[in-house]
Amino acid sequence: MIERRLGQGLHELHSGSLYRPLGYVRLADYLSERLGISLRRCQSLLRMERALRDLPTLAAAFDAGLVPASKIQVLAGAATPATQEIWLARAQRLTVRQLAEQVRVARPDVPDTEAMGADLLVSFAAPGYVVALWHWALDLVRRVAGRQEPAWRCAEYLAAEYLSGAPTASPSSPAASTLSPGSGSEAAARDTAHQAGETGTGGERREGDKDGAASPARPPRDAGGLGAWSEATQAVRDALRPLGAAADPDAILAGRHPLTPDPREGRGLGEPARGGTADGPDPWDLDRRLRALVRLRQSLAWRQGRLLRPLAFFALFDDLGYRSLEDFSTEVLGMSPRRARYLISLERRLAALPLLLDAYRRGLVTWCQARLLVRVAWPGTQSRWIRYARQVTVRRLEDVVTSCVVAAALGNGAIEESEIAPLPPREPKPADRERHTSAPPLPCLPVGGTASGPPAATAPVTLGGGRRASRRISFFAPPDVADLWGSALRTCRATAGTHLRDWECLVLFIQSMREAWENPADPGWRRRYRILERDGWRCRVPGCTSRGHLNVHHVVFRSHQGDDEEDNLVTLCIGHHQAGVHGRLIRCAGRAPDALWWDLGVRSDGPPLVRYFGERIVGAGERPAGSQRSREDRVSA
Repeated sequence: MIERRLGQGLHELHSGSLYRPLGYVRLADYLSERLGISLRRCQSLLRMERALRDLPTLAAAFDAGLVPASKIQVLAGAATPATQEIWLARAQRLTVRQLAEQVRVARPDVPDTEAMGADLLVSFAAPGYVVALWHWALDLVRRVAGRQEPAWRCAEYLAAEYLSGAPTASPSSPAASTLSPGSGSEAAARDTAHQAGETGTGGERREGDKDGAASPARPPRDAGGLGAWSEATQAVRDALRPLGAAADPDAILAGRHPLTPDPREGRGLGEPARGGTADGPDPWDLDRRLRALVRLRQSLAWRQGRLLRPLAFFALFDDLGYRSLEDFSTEVLGMSPRRARYLISLERRLAALPLLLDAYRRGLVTWCQARLLVRVAWPGTQSRWIRYARQVTVRRLEDVVTSCVVAAALGNGAIEESEIAPLPPREPKPADRERHTSAPPLPCLPVGGTASGPPAATAPVTLGGGRRASRRISFFAPPDVADLWGSALRTCRATAGTHLRDWECLVLFIQSMREAWENPADPGWRRRYRILERDGWRCRVPGCTSRGHLNVHHVVFRSHQGDDEEDNLVTLCIGHHQAGVHGRLIRCAGRAPDALWWDLGVRSDGPPLVRYFGERIVGAGERPAGSQRSREDRVSA
């Protein structure tokens, strides 16, 4: 019932774009900052809600608890208003697997969403400095793409970039002979990789591989397919090259102009939806109801994780007649196997952090905050991290946690193995000083890096050399991306040496990407690009993750005697430009970069939805100096 009510509320929010009057231009930003749920989970709830709106019989059965959510998601692809009763009868007597098979037979044109969504785990060991290099590459790819891409998408760009420029090994070369059938060299290379602690993709590792035995050698891709892929990725690289130039430090010097806005991304932003009408819900009231539902759902999810953990540890699902935890979670709980595994993992990590566990159970921290805090919080520091997470945006919290992870990686040790517990930084307060001139430093950023990256990104890298791979790089990826990553690894070993480990191939991927996106330096340095670089090449509105269509705006209008000094210039995405200037939904005052006051969700009949000083949440009673002129201090182009 909670899932259904949450789905209905999210449907209202999404269909009417009611997050825009609240000061957000991206649904994902609203979900992470206000509700603390992922966009993936929201999309799943929206798909189910849209299906149930057209199928009242199935909706009534779901509300009554007769059919779990997992079966509803399967039936959504085949049932119609005329056949929903027939499919309901089948759903009540068949398992999810059997029901999915019948749906495939009845509707072969409908894609198998379950198979498409079965992400694989890509994981391999790496030295600490390579982990830091990996995080630098993630940030660069996100700047290039102009979006907050997930890790698997960044890995896809890296692999495609390398494959598009990888030399083809000649048949007579030693590297080419290693891929010939029956040579055994690839199996030997896999033996070496497993001895080094590398696992490859989750699709290649099986239950019987626990003793470290090498997996069977996969057949190489045919030359024609690889050639076609190289041609396609070359076209992608050519299309991405101007984007990469706009994000590369050398291109900043060259002073290239930004791309024109994408009409698809800016569609409808000039006229943001306004709530509170007689025909639609009030956005502020909908926000309140959604947050209450999420807190209730989170308390139930905590209980589910607490029960699932012993069930999985003692294999109690076998006693209940199910072959695996995945079957039990799908058939009985109506829950995806991925969510079940996550709940168990979160419960295991929260067991050592009782204060954080209690805060999560009571809804004081959201799912998005909890998944970040478990990476850095210690029993002795958890209260400080909880307090910090409740004071700042999720975006700022993620930046701080990432910097802690990078610092631990540069020290070639895990956070759990360090003798010093990482502590959150002290965010500036309005009363600290009248004017702030620099953003508060992250607790542990690489020292000695340049604008183009940390030292590991620019210094020559010596592969091998007995470096200890004490850390791990892991990410979930769709099957086709995991296969592309494996193909890039095999190609790299075929051209550079079969002895290379996964992390050494990653270093070569990153070097190849940087060489492809490098541009000649220009001595001219324009103010616009200094501001973009200062603001991290992303929108400065609290919680906004937009990296595309960025513009530099004047905090105080030039017509109101605003100058062109850097402390009067701030980076905004086109969405917040239109929402702030034309929609009057956000307000900005103060001095850039970190002494800015932000009001999100401005309305005439009450206080704003939330007020920030920098990235710190402040009370509605705190006001910037000269607040009587706040109307003149709105963000302006």
